Amino acid sequence: GVTSIGSNAFYGCSSLALVSLPSGVTSILTGVFRNCSSLALTSLPAGLTSIGPNAFKACSSLALTSLPVGLDSIGVYVFQNCSSLALTSLPAGLGGISYGAFMGCYNLADVVFLGTPDNIDGNAFGGTSANLYVPWSEGEVAGAPWGTSGTITYDYVA
Repeated sequence: GVTSIGSNAFYGCSSLALVSLPSGVTSILTGVFRNCSSLALTSLPAGLTSIGPNAFKACSSLALTSLPVGLDSIGVYVFQNCSSLALTSLPAGLGGISYGAFMGCYNLADVVFLGTPDNIDGNAFGGTSANLYVPWSEGEVAGAPWGTSGTITYDYVA
């Protein structure tokens, strides 16, 4: 079975609209679907642990509403300029969110963190107005507001 999708495998395939990722995929490497503007993927496989830099950058039709439990890391600029991205929650156990991961995702509105990540890099939510609901106290995770112009609600219980 497929466990990893290699770097830049589908880079720039602007007509690629539908993809079914097998359940055994644990990593999506650098730039795999970058600039696949028609990609309307709605879910990622259970068991996915990492998403590499630029993996979905500029996938303007990407329609994910959640990320799988067990995802440990979100690389630099993973979802940058994914204007249709409508995540409503981020899974517990998420270790880190890299710089610019959700930068320019204008459709993000209310995002609930279901756990406390080890770190969130600056501008992870840059250029968005996402309201973030986090289960930790103010100052517990450095760098707030991580680029969002929205509000952050601390000590939130989902």
